[in-house]
Amino acid sequence: MEGAEIHSAGRSSEVIKDVGDAYELDTKHQISKLNGTHGLGHVRLATESQVDITHSHPFWAYPFPDITVVHNGQLTNYHRLKREFQQRGFRFQTHNDSEVIAAYIADKLNRGQKLRDVLEESLNDLDGTFTYVVSTESGIGMAKDRLSAKPFLVMETEDIVGLASEEIALRRIFPDEPRRVEPQESQVMSWSVSPPVPVLRVPSR
Repeated sequence: MEGAEIHSAGRSSEVIKDVGDAYELDTKHQISKLNGTHGLGHVRLATESQVDITHSHPFWAYPFPDITVVHNGQLTNYHRLKREFQQRGFRFQTHNDSEVIAAYIADKLNRGQKLRDVLEESLNDLDGTFTYVVSTESGIGMAKDRLSAKPFLVMETEDIVGLASEEIALRRIFPDEPRRVEPQESQVMSWSVSPPVPVLRVPSR
């Protein structure tokens, strides 16, 4: 269909991209009614690239299935990395550096590396200020650059893990005070989803 764009492909993930605030997107796409084991959400403050649906987060690692990224920051070696990937035959759908992070991770996972190892390597291979979260079919992970300029918070109980750049975003999920961690410079964390897993429902507003 002319004008149509594919924002993801895979067996286990669904990518919903749109322009608007979280409440508007929930009303329009019924996100609070989705069921799953893990998910990413992102409200973006655009600083350089376009403000449209295509450039909204999360970013899919085209054409690898079930790998998506949300990212807060700016890569200073974005153009070099993108050019290197393009020379190897990669195709990009946007001009956003977050898509390069997704491609970087997908490329290494496709070569058989473990997610935790890829996150560690990214701290040296990606330049700039960044905190990003990646979702794969079997888990989720985060990495924070050596400058630790971007805020990030992890709250965790025995049953659920919540990640956010601001604590207020987690309070609807964690009304009580759970174990909390604020990752520091050059830190990575990852969580695996192994069956059987509880079905988690995104809390409605």
